[in-house]
Amino acid sequence: MAAQVVWTRPRRQFYHTNCTQSPLPPTTKNEGKPVKWIIGEFSHETNTFSTVPTGLDAFRANTYEVGEAAAEAVRNTETGMGGFLDVIEERGDEYVPTVLANATPSGLVTAEAYDEITGHITAAVRETTNADGVLLALHGAMVSEATDDGEGELLRRIREVVGDELPIVVILDLHSHITEQMVEQASVLIGYQKYPHTDIYERGVEAAGLIAQLACGEVDPIAVMEKPSLIPPCGTCHTDGGLYKELWEEALRPERPARILTTSLFAGFPYADIPPMGYVTLVYADGDRETAQEEATHLTNMAWERRREFVYTPTPVAEAVRRALASQAKPVVIPDIADNPGGGGANDSVEILRELIRQGASRAAIASVYDPEVVRKAEETGLGNSLTTSLGATTDTMHGDPVHIQGTVSFLGDGRFQYKGSMTRGAWANMGRCAVLDIGGIRVIVSSERLQHRDPESFRACGIEPTEMDILVVKSAVHFRAAFGPLVAAIIPADGPGLTALDLTPFPFKRIRRPIFPLDEM
Repeated sequence: MAAQVVWTRPRRQFYHTNCTQSPLPPTTKNEGKPVKWIIGEFSHETNTFSTVPTGLDAFRANTYEVGEAAAEAVRNTETGMGGFLDVIEERGDEYVPTVLANATPSGLVTAEAYDEITGHITAAVRETTNADGVLLALHGAMVSEATDDGEGELLRRIREVVGDELPIVVILDLHSHITEQMVEQASVLIGYQKYPHTDIYERGVEAAGLIAQLACGEVDPIAVMEKPSLIPPCGTCHTDGGLYKELWEEALRPERPARILTTSLFAGFPYADIPPMGYVTLVYADGDRETAQEEATHLTNMAWERRREFVYTPTPVAEAVRRALASQAKPVVIPDIADNPGGGGANDSVEILRELIRQGASRAAIASVYDPEVVRKAEETGLGNSLTTSLGATTDTMHGDPVHIQGTVSFLGDGRFQYKGSMTRGAWANMGRCAVLDIGGIRVIVSSERLQHRDPESFRACGIEPTEMDILVVKSAVHFRAAFGPLVAAIIPADGPGLTALDLTPFPFKRIRRPIFPLDEM
């Protein structure tokens, strides 16, 4: 296997509280005071090919809460930090909330945004001298103006304050760039196991239980990381079926060695031109390096030997629309996978809309097209009135051309809605001020903020009942499957222009490791 990285982390000794053996009952320190955990979330998936910088306003447009407001924002939600909170409160432990910051994937995180948000976490670490550990929900694919390794640098800053003894447990998106610095600085890294990410809450619960075991001295995690020369395209590494599902089934098999604490199979995030990008197997075993190494090698070999099963065959936009119109069963979902704002797409490609108009579609709905200027025009035009305008393709030249349309303004709203599907249920989303334009029976949600549309509630928030449509177009690659799958008759992906196209060969990679499959024949 060419260009494989194999790395093991040295054993780290932790300060042990005088805990009970169970991770669920209340835990107490020697002096009888409750155990205290520092918790926080800072998440961004950075597409380095995007020209849209990610500043503080990008986080404010999505989620940016500090201190107790961060805890309240995740309470009763199926999120990672929500999982932390539920376990901590069930045990009767104390917690120090730091920050909850998420931005829609886009370009490099600005130095200002990175330093301000990480500052909330490091300040709490410095000020909380009696903390027993740090629980973080990060992404794993954050790239800032100053560093390729956004998460590793944050963990380094925390370690610089707390030293080697305090346990730090982190949950990560499975589209992470796992670096040696991340594995070295954290006690344990735990990746999501599902794509769509319907297990984020469960990974938060797992992390909150494991950190208690660490603090009590019940486990001694030893890490082994293997990194083959492999980049799986996002669309072929979902866990609804196929190789990635089988890899996870093998990793979680009931008969796996009992000393394995946790295993992660990180698919990597293919839209970042940085050296650590790519697939990673990460295994932690309890005091047993040999077992961790054997398991990591076994799982890595399985992925590498069957790597060609990850190769993706694209479907042109015109063909996807033709098949959707011809389908007898309705509704049909067409995911606009190449313009997925959940991976850094501009959210403003109108190539599928153009083709729907050309092929005479009706009873179709699109969520959404990012075009704040058209939203402004719609608001000026008013409900029920006709608007003639150019729509879409305003961010860059990589998402196609604008389309000239005439439509009726059928809805105006604030664009806020609550997720009700199985991914981050209970959390709130924000499309910004939005309008719906009815173009001959094709209803287009036009938004003033970028957002991946992975939940039917984005349509309902704009007065559209998705089950009454024949065709639904969503700006998403895989996550939509969790909530839309039970509602629709068929899924027909479309491959248009954009920064999240599944064919990686046109991307101008300059810094990633080479050779690497499938960009290079191996």
